[in-house]
Amino acid sequence: MNGPDNFAFRDSEDQDIAATPHDPIPYVDGNATAGALSEIFRIDIIAALGRCRHCGSARAFGEAMVFTDAPGIVVRCRDCQGVLLRLVQTPTRYWLDLSGLSVLEIDREE
Repeated sequence: MNGPDNFAFRDSEDQDIAATPHDPIPYVDGNATAGALSEIFRIDIIAALGRCRHCGSARAFGEAMVFTDAPGIVVRCRDCQGVLLRLVQTPTRYWLDLSGLSVLEIDREE
């Protein structure tokens, strides 16, 4: 498997990515999800601490790998590239899958 900052190809059974060793899928960091997720959560979750269900890594959500070259947004763990979140939006609905997060810790503003 590649290092966390050298995402190109996974050897797992994860079929929702189509990268090859010579044609990696470009990604941005978790800050790219701020606008779309603020419409759902009504708070800024970029500083929230998320724990990956796949590897147990805990990081600020803003450090995640975000792939936007799809019908929606796919957020992956920077350490293992496991899918943390999927978001698809239409003019009338959101579909949000958070099954890759075991927990999302959000600070309450006082």
